[in-house]
Amino acid sequence: MKLLKKTGTYRLIMLITITVVLLNTWVAVKAIGTLFAAQTWLFHTLQAITQTEDLALEVRTADSAARGYLLTGKSSFEERFNKRTANVQNDLDALQKLTLDNPSQQRRIAYTRTRVAAKLGVLESAIAMRHGHPHGGLDPDVLDPALSDAPDGQASVSYCITQIENEERRLLEQRQRGTMIARRNVVLSGAGASMLDIILLILAFELLIRAHQNRERLEQSAERIESLNTELQALNSDLEKRVELRTKELEASNKELEAFSYSVSHDLRAPLRTIDGFSLALKEDFSHCLNDEGQDYIGRVRAGVQRMGTLIDALLQLSRVSRSELQREKINLSMLSKLVFDELRAGDASNKATFTAHPDVFAEADSRLIRIALENLIGNAMKYSSRTEAPEILFGSDARDGQTVYFIRDNGAGFDMQYVDRLFTAFQRLHGDRDFKGSGIGLATVSRIIRRHHGNIWAESELGRGATFYFTLEA
Repeated sequence: MKLLKKTGTYRLIMLITITVVLLNTWVAVKAIGTLFAAQTWLFHTLQAITQTEDLALEVRTADSAARGYLLTGKSSFEERFNKRTANVQNDLDALQKLTLDNPSQQRRIAYTRTRVAAKLGVLESAIAMRHGHPHGGLDPDVLDPALSDAPDGQASVSYCITQIENEERRLLEQRQRGTMIARRNVVLSGAGASMLDIILLILAFELLIRAHQNRERLEQSAERIESLNTELQALNSDLEKRVELRTKELEASNKELEAFSYSVSHDLRAPLRTIDGFSLALKEDFSHCLNDEGQDYIGRVRAGVQRMGTLIDALLQLSRVSRSELQREKINLSMLSKLVFDELRAGDASNKATFTAHPDVFAEADSRLIRIALENLIGNAMKYSSRTEAPEILFGSDARDGQTVYFIRDNGAGFDMQYVDRLFTAFQRLHGDRDFKGSGIGLATVSRIIRRHHGNIWAESELGRGATFYFTLEA
């Protein structure tokens, strides 16, 4: 009876032991499956990051090739640009396939396609313009939108790609943590199995074999991950070298463009002064020999010369805005805007505009560049409200979504909002020169100044009811 009872107890203990071992084995297998799944997703994320970096490299290479063609006109640069453009589309397709499981990434990639299309479209337009000037002579300022990372003032291609890469790196960190947790669970379940294997040697031996096999798989996976990390580091190193090389090439190109811009403006001034001087002498000394039509022609010549001089000055200012070093300091924009208005009003006594500024509006910015921006914005407000019976101009600031937004508002002629996209592009004017004089450079200069402060600028208006220009300044 005792033997039966003892045997029953042993059997019960054996049954409990086997049940616990089987349960622990099931937990271990599940943990290993979780680890394999985590490693698979980890590898998938590394592929997506690598593909994103390849896309960034192709975009930069295409941009560099386009710049090379614009500067030299060599067909090899254009061929390289066309090849890289095709590679960019292939990289976008590959990246989209890799992120099919992530709706937010799909939306980012779809938006990046539009930005890439806009960027490449501008570059192709610039190359087409360069085709029409095979021996050079193309004004570099006309190509400024093509040389900009964000030609239409919206998000740049590099910014969009960085957002995609940041999301993948966030997923990489999350999946690395999941892998570590899965590894820890595997280790814990293996330790529990080893302790129970001492009680049941037969099952222990089987579990040891399984543990050994699982350990080999983990080591192989770890080696694969290490190999991928090594390859990724090599790619990063190569990418850094290429970026450094492209940066040096871009710096050299920018210096050449600056020298070219200075040379063109300097060389144009001398003949302009000659034309203006001789036409003035002709008007003053030989006016008795000319009829009214001849006098009118001389007046038109002088007006054209003076307008061209104004355009050269505006283009030089636009060029200097891009090159000058940013010196941030705390500025009282209320006082500065009032000072700018008083100076502009002193130069145009016929303008009857009144000016109001919100008190104590401050900003961290470059005082010289912000003064240029205010001169253009307030000057435009005075010009386009000059035909209003009681012209009024207001400067102030509002808080929107936790950000300070500055604005300049007038009650002048306004403009049609369907043309607002052309507003901040050089040489694009929404009013004819007969209605309001202007160079078409002012708002492009303002936009470039605001972008240099990492801010945004936009406008709202209605024909005959004035316009409001808003801008932000990032610290």
